[in-house]
Amino acid sequence: MWLAAAAIILPFAGASPAQEPDSLFIPLIRADSAVLQSDTAAVQGIDTVVAYSASDSIVFVLGERTMSLYSRSKLRYQDMELESERVQIDWRTATLRAQGIPDSADSSGKGFSGTPVMKDGGEQFNGHELSYNFRTKRGKIDLGDTRIEDGFYHGETIKKTVEGDLFVRDGRYTTCELAEPHYFFGSPRMKVELQDKIIAEPIYLYVSDVPVFGLPFAVLPNRAGRRSGIIAPAFGEDAKRGKFLSHLGFYWATSDYMDVALRSDIYTKGGYALYGDYRYALRYLFTGSLTGDYKHLFTGESTDPNRTEENSYRVNLTHAQQFDPTTKLGVNFTFTSANSLVNTLSLAEALNQNIVSNATFSHGWEGTPNSFSLNVNRTQDLRNGNITEILPSVYFNHSQSFPFRSGGSGGESGGSRSWYEDLGLSYGVNFSNRLSAYDKDIVGVKRDSGGVAVFDTVTARERDRTRTLSQTLSLNFAPRLGHVTVAPSVSYRDDRTFIENDVPRRNPADSTLQTSKVTSQTKSGIVTASLSASTKFYGMAQPGFFGISAFRHSVTPNVGFSYASPVIGESRGKETMSANFSLSNIFEMKGPAPDSGDPAKIQLLNLNAGSSYNFSADSLRLAPLSLSFRTGIRDVVDVDGGATYDFYRLVQTTPGRYVRVNQFLLSEEGQLARLTTFRFSLSTKVSAGGEVSGGGPVMPPGSGYSLNTAELEPDFSIPWSLSLSFAFSENKVQPNPSRSSNLRGGLEFSLTEKWKVSASGGYDVFNREVVAPELTISRDLHCWFMNFYWVPTGEYKQYRFEIRVKASQLSDLKLTKQASTRGFAP
Repeated sequence: MWLAAAAIILPFAGASPAQEPDSLFIPLIRADSAVLQSDTAAVQGIDTVVAYSASDSIVFVLGERTMSLYSRSKLRYQDMELESERVQIDWRTATLRAQGIPDSADSSGKGFSGTPVMKDGGEQFNGHELSYNFRTKRGKIDLGDTRIEDGFYHGETIKKTVEGDLFVRDGRYTTCELAEPHYFFGSPRMKVELQDKIIAEPIYLYVSDVPVFGLPFAVLPNRAGRRSGIIAPAFGEDAKRGKFLSHLGFYWATSDYMDVALRSDIYTKGGYALYGDYRYALRYLFTGSLTGDYKHLFTGESTDPNRTEENSYRVNLTHAQQFDPTTKLGVNFTFTSANSLVNTLSLAEALNQNIVSNATFSHGWEGTPNSFSLNVNRTQDLRNGNITEILPSVYFNHSQSFPFRSGGSGGESGGSRSWYEDLGLSYGVNFSNRLSAYDKDIVGVKRDSGGVAVFDTVTARERDRTRTLSQTLSLNFAPRLGHVTVAPSVSYRDDRTFIENDVPRRNPADSTLQTSKVTSQTKSGIVTASLSASTKFYGMAQPGFFGISAFRHSVTPNVGFSYASPVIGESRGKETMSANFSLSNIFEMKGPAPDSGDPAKIQLLNLNAGSSYNFSADSLRLAPLSLSFRTGIRDVVDVDGGATYDFYRLVQTTPGRYVRVNQFLLSEEGQLARLTTFRFSLSTKVSAGGEVSGGGPVMPPGSGYSLNTAELEPDFSIPWSLSLSFAFSENKVQPNPSRSSNLRGGLEFSLTEKWKVSASGGYDVFNREVVAPELTISRDLHCWFMNFYWVPTGEYKQYRFEIRVKASQLSDLKLTKQASTRGFAP
């Protein structure tokens, strides 16, 4: 049982000294309490309740104004909580002293039990003996251990100041929670500024109690998340560019809402690269970044005939902002030199040679079908230098509304409506300004070469500008006639286009290169009427064997007709009419569920077919038949495929030239159709145990800074996962038939609880070569983490080996070794 007492400010005040006994002993007999009067004048500086309790007894010495707590003593004062076997308090000096007692179970006689544990403002202090002053809020711990966030401190003596700083003698700091840590920093003199830094003089790094290196002084970070400081570089040596330092730079956490990182790669024999990253974020409102790099890289000496030298740059701007639930802005712009990805080690970047920039502002009027968007787009093809820009594209849309429907005509109440109330109206208008630039080879251009005329092929830039205004007005109606849904509609589309081309060409008069401006404009207006009809019917079977209770075949046929009549423009009066038809099939069955006897619906196969017929064409009116299928096996294997069939004959006119002729294969050769394309793929992904953890926000205020996403730790809770895929495609269209087939796979498994291996790659079946193999081996070293990344073959052959401390505040404490055949640091 516990005896509890609450001493408010000053115990024992109010009685005269002549009436006081020497001491007051309260033995542990029953649960009781003694609430004593307070005297704020007697103990100045203590202005709140001090609550205490003990499981054995509490002794008050009234004349000396002291108090002793015995056995499992507890004390609470403001944010400070203390637990200890013995506690002595002197109310005259407002100090306490806490200590343990000898451990009777320890035969050496050196062990103690019930040693003090103090918690103050979320921090925990453990020690052999503890002193604390209520007035100054300063404390001292002899042979103490302290934990603050992810850091552990040990010292022969730890003193805590009123500001919260710690002064540690013969101290040790680590983020490893073991009694014998795997590593620690040791120093005879250490100052710990909470939530800021650790200052030590001198300091030594110990790994498994072995000193690794020492410094005359050191300043270490002492908080997780974002903090300013030097970005530790990685050292290495490259066969082409010599020794290097990669990622050397500085990170500046300018405020809670933005940060800046400047980095560099420096080569002794190969140039340099500079990187800059600026990020900003205001939670729930907007985020953005501005990043860029500049590279000046070379191989060989200046007098070397095989010397290579190139400069490249890349700039990326992103911004995402939600103004309100219906208004948002998204920006992602990238500007880069054509050779910016030549030196990349990223396989994803190497395979994607298109740089796409995009910015979109959208707004919707709440409660109405109206919306507006403004878009700017730029696409750069790094393979040929072609650039396409849309500056801008403006779109207004009025989605379907029912102008003849009123609230009192049975709308939402479920009553009947007149037929005209189901007429739907929609409208859209779009303006775009499109610019494109691409290289064009001009043959036979005359140029001067040392006074001699030379006729050569010159590459010149052609620039096109196209401005288009398009409007569409549609009226739709969808009545249901029995089991058939009929959907008639009529629409009008108006297009106005103005084109300006700067065309480079050879001047026929003197064979010089000249640029001509060519302009043109077109306008068109087309009225389109269409009618579609669809229905659905089923076929059922109940075999009653192998636990299968039923088969069902769902069939959805759809037929549509379309008639278009140009009323404005050069095509005026040239009506077109076409029909399209499709058939959708779904095969399902009901069988026992894996974990219960209840029937489970299993989808066996989706099979779709479709074609169209152009009544207005002078020949080849029937379009090829398109087939597609998809199925899955118990959510383990996905099967997907498709094919196209041509109904017309293919005739070879000259060697290497083939022409489709207006003759059906069925009538000429007795064959319904010929296969033109075929594709087939299988894929599966299975895993055992564990859960895939979700990612956090990219840059919320307070987050840290990471140079490489490969540094993220794998999920060791998943014992294994496997993904496999096979794809085959064939194009039988003459004169250039082709086939391709590849296998891709990814395997991730845990050799042990702390070892993780992941491998991925592909195999080109027809070319018989391995494509993009990657291997990653990770090891959880308790408070350390090891990662090995390897691309064993190919143009992007490389490796990266790293051992680093897990704790984010010491993430720069690492050992990295890396190399690449492409001649620069990852």
